[in-house]
Amino acid sequence: MRPSEKKIFDSRFIVLHLRRKIRNVQYTINMITIEKGKPKVQTIFEAVFGGAVDKLLKSDRGQFVDNLLVQLDTATGEVLVFDSNEVLLEKNIIFEWAEQHEKSGRLYRQALHYMRVVLAAMRSRKVFDNPIFMRPLKVLIVDDVFNEIETVFTLEGSEPLPEGKLMKNLEYDLQNFYRKIFGSLD
Repeated sequence: MRPSEKKIFDSRFIVLHLRRKIRNVQYTINMITIEKGKPKVQTIFEAVFGGAVDKLLKSDRGQFVDNLLVQLDTATGEVLVFDSNEVLLEKNIIFEWAEQHEKSGRLYRQALHYMRVVLAAMRSRKVFDNPIFMRPLKVLIVDDVFNEIETVFTLEGSEPLPEGKLMKNLEYDLQNFYRKIFGSLD
């Protein structure tokens, strides 16, 4: 190979190599956006509700939760999540909302949509199957003084108890136990 051919070959190789690198970077960017595939607002709601549930699960207060209370302020972009006792669990600010200064209900409807999507995903991952979550579990939008505005999500009662060896003869065993303790029940 002559030196001039080598230069042409090297420059072609460099161009092909750079094109391949650019394609790889573009592919990676596309995969990241497809993988994330969710708006920034939805990611914030996932973080807020995930953090609130984590705090409840790690809490040593031994409390049961039947309501999660959410305060939304679309003017400032603030999202606050409280437990049933009005104790703050998690908060975050959605800066996109704070910058828009919108008076219409579009942001509020958007928030309801993303909350429902996030909570349904959490239900499908069985996050709410932990015994600290009572049934029915409700997620409520509340105002500043914790008056209910709207129910966003409700998780109804648990599944029926399975029939099995533990359930058979339960009534008979209970009656025998009472007889041992109290004597005759007649």
